[in-house]
Amino acid sequence: MLEENNDAEKSTKESTEDETKQLSLDAQGLGPRQAGPFTVGFVDMIVGKRGLEVPGFVATKDEILQLVRYWATEIIGLDFDFFLYGSSGSTEWRIHVFANRRLATISKVLGEEEVTKAVMQAKEDFAKTVDQRAWKVFTTGTKEEQEHFQDEVQEKLARATEEGHK
Repeated sequence: MLEENNDAEKSTKESTEDETKQLSLDAQGLGPRQAGPFTVGFVDMIVGKRGLEVPGFVATKDEILQLVRYWATEIIGLDFDFFLYGSSGSTEWRIHVFANRRLATISKVLGEEEVTKAVMQAKEDFAKTVDQRAWKVFTTGTKEEQEHFQDEVQEKLARATEEGHK
């Protein structure tokens, strides 16, 4: 989870219409792409107005640790959903990459030990919100147990879809 992305560090900050506000280095390369007439992968909290830095605001250590738990929970949730449903998209990919970059950036400031503790707390808290059998298979199951569980989920989804079409 604490992987670093050198491309984000080496990139220069993108400018915005208001030059006093800019995207963080962690957002570099995560903007939307054009696919013909369609825009794919626009995530406002990363590269839109919600993703702009706030000049003059300095977060406290406790606030930064809250951010660690937030971004760790985003990653855990995305990984868990992928485990359950076997699909993901460009938005999820962008959030996952951005969250990892944020954790890496924060670990440079606070140190990996503090970030790791907060990530572990996020995992513990997330685990309390999901089906315990699913969580156990996700976190400690063998490859065979995971595949069997995923097959069960797919079968349940297929049945629900069939029933929805009746």
